[in-house]
Amino acid sequence: MSEAEIIKISSKGQVTIPAKFRKELSLDKDTYLYMAKAGKVLVLKKVDELSLDDISGVLGDVAKERGVTQELLLEETEKARTRLMDERNVQA
Repeated sequence: MSEAEIIKISSKGQVTIPAKFRKELSLDKDTYLYMAKAGKVLVLKKVDELSLDDISGVLGDVAKERGVTQELLLEETEKARTRLMDERNVQA
């Protein structure tokens, strides 16, 4: 069975990750964590260890909230690509 501990949420919604877990997982004071809800389970993962699928899921959710469509992203990507090529041609 996996290791487990009971922790308490503070009045500000904060939790303390037990020292043994922080040490074992190299979680320092400036470590960023990604939190996801899977049913009734919360999952934490170091941001620098996120996979492309994890990142795509996060960005997809943010895009949906802000009304960003795939079509809009493709248009903006093409504009940025064109600007970059123009800048490279001017410097050459």
